Amino acid sequence: MTRLPIAACFLLALTTRAGSITVNPVRLEVPSDQTATSLTISNAGGGATTMQVRVFRWRHVDGADVLEPADDAAASGEAPLVTPPMFRLDGNGASQIVRIGFLHPPRAAEEGRWRVIVEEVPPPFAAAGYREDGDALQIAMRLRVSLPLFRQPEMRRSDLRWSAEGGSIAPQLVAANQGTITERIDEAQLQSDGHVLSRIAGPIYLFPGERRRFALDPASAAPVASGALQLRVDGTSALTRRDLRLSAQ
Repeated sequence: MTRLPIAACFLLALTTRAGSITVNPVRLEVPSDQTATSLTISNAGGGATTMQVRVFRWRHVDGADVLEPADDAAASGEAPLVTPPMFRLDGNGASQIVRIGFLHPPRAAEEGRWRVIVEEVPPPFAAAGYREDGDALQIAMRLRVSLPLFRQPEMRRSDLRWSAEGGSIAPQLVAANQGTITERIDEAQLQSDGHVLSRIAGPIYLFPGERRRFALDPASAAPVASGALQLRVDGTSALTRRDLRLSAQ
């Protein structure tokens, strides 16, 4: 099993030896009636670089992201293929379209989830710009960005439900995804009379059928345990306001 870190940002532009690399879009989807999607990688710098694009299976284990190589599944048509998987990208605004698709129309009864890793291939040591000059050491930077890729199910339904549990002793905010597609939570705020009691920062991905509990500060929840709380959520299922009450467990 291969575990890889998930990039905290969705669009990453770094000034490297090869220049400024950008990736667009930052979220990839393959509709249930299609077999492919694409992304564009651009180089605004003045020098050429080599890029590699790979696809990994994406799942959660105890709430943590786990990525596994999808090479075998891609050969059988169960995972997407990348074309081209590696290429030279010239500078001065040059771009490359990368196609990601399936060999055969996928069975889309359930959502498919992968991560697309876009990374710069470092040049050989001698050509990488490593040069010791007194106490100074120049090191070539390496770009790496992780993008979510979803194969949409035939029945696409968004249903993210929220509740507050645990009373004032051990208050928790609970998110349950009862839909058929992954929901992304960018930020959630629990408020009372306009005052923010707790803030949850994302991005947090909740797969279909998953529940996620977020512990709240008892000191903040106790004064309003008998009153209404207001929840605001930014993400794929945004909420401008939803009233909640802490329920004892």
